[in-house]
Amino acid sequence: MPAPLMTREEVLDRLMAAFRKHGYDGASLAELSKRTGLGKSSLYHHFPGGKEQMAVEVLAHLDRTLRPVFASLSDGRPPDAKLAGLLDAVSAFYGDGKVACLLERLCASADRSRFARPLRASFASFMGAFEQLCREAGLPLAAARARAESAVVRIEGGLVVSAGTGDTGVFQRTLRDLRERLLRRDG
Repeated sequence: MPAPLMTREEVLDRLMAAFRKHGYDGASLAELSKRTGLGKSSLYHHFPGGKEQMAVEVLAHLDRTLRPVFASLSDGRPPDAKLAGLLDAVSAFYGDGKVACLLERLCASADRSRFARPLRASFASFMGAFEQLCREAGLPLAAARARAESAVVRIEGGLVVSAGTGDTGVFQRTLRDLRERLLRRDG
């Protein structure tokens, strides 16, 4: 699709794909231009703050993309059904373990402090979703928080190990284990 016909959301999707593949430090302006189909001057026109602004807006775009998934956790389904839906969405978002995590890639940036606030907010939303499900399943607050944190750590770690070993089964097994154990009262 020619660049002028793309919506801002499509441009952000393409920038996200570039940052997920190359990380912040590895995504050159030439690569970002190639991925979006926009010339460098057009990128600067849309993102006057340069690559840093692009990354910050991509994080906001990620939040908007995941917001409906998190909002669906407020419907009337039982917690285990909500968890299954959340983990299915996580699996789809990460291509069943084939696609790198944007948050991890930006955390690995040489100067991640520039993304500290949006990264914290993204992780808080992710952990908050799991904590909410654990609370609905009857777990005490402290246990719910600990399990939510562990779930996000396991998902992120599963993605990294899958990428490092070339075995997406690591990620898929992690999600399967979370599906089976996260909400159990006996741990």
